[in-house]
Amino acid sequence: MFYRQILAELRHWAKSDYRKVLMLRGARQVGKTTAVRMFAQDFDTFIELNLELPADKDVFSSFSTITNLYNAILLHKNVKQHSGKVLLFIDEVQSSSNALKSLRFFHEEMPELYIIAAGSLLEIYLYQQKLEISVGRIEFKWMYPLNFEEFLLASGADALFDLMQKSTLPDYALSSLREYFQQYALVGGMPEAVRIWTKENNIVPVQNCLVNIHYSYQDDIIKYAQTSDQVSVLRHIFDTAYAEVGKQISFEGFGHSSFRSQSIKNAFELLTRSSFYTLLYPYTSSVLPAIPKKTRRPKLLMIDTGILNVQAGISAQYFMKESLNSVYKGQAMENLVGQQLIAIASRTGYQLSFWKREARNSIAEVDFVIIYQGKMYPIEVKAGKTGSMKSLFLFMDESPHDIAVRIHDGHLNWEELESSSGKKFHLLNLPLGLTTQICRYLDAGPATV
Repeated sequence: MFYRQILAELRHWAKSDYRKVLMLRGARQVGKTTAVRMFAQDFDTFIELNLELPADKDVFSSFSTITNLYNAILLHKNVKQHSGKVLLFIDEVQSSSNALKSLRFFHEEMPELYIIAAGSLLEIYLYQQKLEISVGRIEFKWMYPLNFEEFLLASGADALFDLMQKSTLPDYALSSLREYFQQYALVGGMPEAVRIWTKENNIVPVQNCLVNIHYSYQDDIIKYAQTSDQVSVLRHIFDTAYAEVGKQISFEGFGHSSFRSQSIKNAFELLTRSSFYTLLYPYTSSVLPAIPKKTRRPKLLMIDTGILNVQAGISAQYFMKESLNSVYKGQAMENLVGQQLIAIASRTGYQLSFWKREARNSIAEVDFVIIYQGKMYPIEVKAGKTGSMKSLFLFMDESPHDIAVRIHDGHLNWEELESSSGKKFHLLNLPLGLTTQICRYLDAGPATV
């Protein structure tokens, strides 16, 4: 089992005087169950229920009081009453509406219990069943595929991980950082794929694993299709969306299809709720307050670049290339960076989107923008060491702030640049492998590198 950074968040939750029932949300197969089992080692008693199992689900079929329900759970799991800390884990909680309803009562009547609930495709279930979660009694945390830091720990690169946590990464570590990031770019962050890679160091079984994960997502989500026509639309998106990842998409004619725009949009509603895809709507302002424009075309990201690689068919040739830029460029690199920015957003507290300006005879786009600590930071992603940044310069001309970011296959440093209008600003050049450290370097500022 790999160390997951969510464990630190779970331990912080457990120590809080204002602890509520925790709902652990996230896509299927990102490691939610494994993380909770690792966390359970901190407790005297661990009780796990999987409500996809009829016997576990039946415990919630009827109960008069929450005390009786808890006693029924203890009896069902053959667990004796214990005076120590008890963690109750209700997995696949979406399989029982009674289980979902019980969460608020556990919080109100048995606050001494530590309770975590999780579920695959929970967001789709809640949306279609029009069920609401008692927000005042339940708190939420999100899990995603392994980010690059977690990949390093899973690969046994603890020394490199430790160097990344220092005030600035030393130059001598850059080659190792790049080597491991190339592996991460190939394998992705799905836990089962990473496990196979670290054990076998062979891409073929990793590819087979990722293909199976892709089809399992497809089969699971299609179960929630509301019509036979929607099944066809969902299959079409699964088969073609990889070619549109990292781009602004149009629902009309998506993937060269004749499906109606509304049909594509409704299907993406399901897919984004499953977390398999993310749609980012653009900011059109570089000044706060800024609100994503839902009337503009969104940018499409996929949950995991390893799955994207398999669908795009680039994995086999990857090792014959010396540069990330030679195979892994453009939209695919945006997805890999975006995958990590999404994964750390809840931990860092920033909002993520991108920037688009559409003026007459002037269209400009910045790959990503994060709103962090009251500032909008533009981020350009470059698969190589160089590349045009005209849009970033236009953004900075309009921005009241003076820091921008380039995430690239190059060195770590700060530059002082000047736009065509004469505005001076600082550019953080951040190696691809340090994407997860972006907020730490922004907090420290230009003087630290």
